[in-house]
Amino acid sequence: MGFFKKKNLPTFPVPPAPYHTLPVNQVSIHTKTDIDDGLTPQEAAQRLELYGFNELSGQGNVSVFAVLYRQIVNALTLVLVIAMVISFVFKDYVEGAVIAFVAVTNTLIGFTQEYRAEKTMESLRRMASPTTRVIRGDSLISVPTRDIVIGDIILFEEGDVIGADARLFEVFNLEVDEALLTGESIPVAKS
Repeated sequence: MGFFKKKNLPTFPVPPAPYHTLPVNQVSIHTKTDIDDGLTPQEAAQRLELYGFNELSGQGNVSVFAVLYRQIVNALTLVLVIAMVISFVFKDYVEGAVIAFVAVTNTLIGFTQEYRAEKTMESLRRMASPTTRVIRGDSLISVPTRDIVIGDIILFEEGDVIGADARLFEVFNLEVDEALLTGESIPVAKS
């Protein structure tokens, strides 16, 4: 699932392989989920209490200055600045200029990558669907997407925004638009 667990809490047993490579019955065993009836409402409430909400971490509103500050106070950048200062003190201007160039280039590349990643995370948070259909206690119900827990059986159809990572176990001609994550311009077939 796409949420972050609270610290120092029990976790599910580690599967022998990634969930998407395991047969559905093994995933069901590892997540302690009944494939036909889903989780009970009580079990879902317990998991929500233990592991927290299904939401992406972070504040929102990307600050250009905060990202730039993190790049400047980066340990590598500080080491390069110290080396540059030492080079200029000993009048080795060529070496100092090269180190300054490397420091500025490193900071600009790091800033660009981190800023783009932060903007993508902000877009994902905004894009999240407010509700998701799940099977709980043999009933199909809508729950707030932030209340999805490990082991929930999610149902979705054409046009839905999928609010969590999921192991697919029954699909018909599924194609997913992953442009925001991967940059792919066409939908990707899933099986």
